Amino acid sequence: ANNSPLEDVCGIAYYDKSLDKVVINKRSTLVNLNDYPPFPYWRGRFNPIEIMRGCPWACKYCQVSFMFKAKPRYRDVDVVEYYSRIMLREGLRDLRFIAPDSFAYMSADGRKPNPSAIEELLERLHKLVQRYKGRIFYGTFPSEVRPNSVDYELARIVRKYVANKSIIIGAQTGSDRLLKLINRGHTVDNIIHAAEALIKAGFRVDVDFIFGLPGETREDIEDTLKVIEKLVRIGARIHAHTFMPLPGTPFADAPPGRLEPWLRKRLYLLLGRGFLYGDWLKQEREAEMIDWYRRAGIIFTGKSLSMNTRIRYCGKQ
Repeated sequence: ANNSPLEDVCGIAYYDKSLDKVVINKRSTLVNLNDYPPFPYWRGRFNPIEIMRGCPWACKYCQVSFMFKAKPRYRDVDVVEYYSRIMLREGLRDLRFIAPDSFAYMSADGRKPNPSAIEELLERLHKLVQRYKGRIFYGTFPSEVRPNSVDYELARIVRKYVANKSIIIGAQTGSDRLLKLINRGHTVDNIIHAAEALIKAGFRVDVDFIFGLPGETREDIEDTLKVIEKLVRIGARIHAHTFMPLPGTPFADAPPGRLEPWLRKRLYLLLGRGFLYGDWLKQEREAEMIDWYRRAGIIFTGKSLSMNTRIRYCGKQ
């Protein structure tokens, strides 16, 4: 808009004909989320409010830590309340949030929860939405929770203020071996305990699992299916996914996730019993498409990324 040269515009990628490369203008420092609005409200455009950016866990299949760095930063409660009020005044009634782990809001390191900060946020927003007959959704998409962030006391605090009846837990696999391989930073026991705590607090629980992860064996899948059956018995529902090799992640060059016929049958049986849902079939097709784009040279990953791109650093991230 101000006719700045492309090399001076931070946070974009563009093709430089003179270099015959894609140039990526990476920001050199981290932005303060409080300094920027979460949506262009002046244009009447709204979306869930991003309350946390960055993730310290660096799961190998996930882009968050690699796009937004490991250091977590947050929008302050005052700022979240300010933009929530704008949304409510403009006629919206449901407040939703973006966070890689909503139970880690205002955590000092992004790992250990800060229950008092979460309660302050939800209590203030609850008072606000009551004046507008609005609702708070927290711990649902796009602000799911990690299993190792959940305990009963925190679940009980959240339950007091939110309208959502369910919470989504990111488990990803029921194999402790595979959890270590993909760098999840939690155990199968954490998954079970989180589900039990949330159910005890009065929530329904949906649990994410990804099939077709790199390095996954038949034994890993069988372990996952056993964990799924245990979760189903205590009242949880399963949200199934197929692994997709996302650019910018350590698994960017991995083969696309594929579901063997025997596994499809098991998932269909769970689906038919009402215990499972998800877009795993669509994601399997999308994973194949990503693989095709890689082979066609449309998406750069790994070695092709370093050969065909140049990194510049500018401004803030």
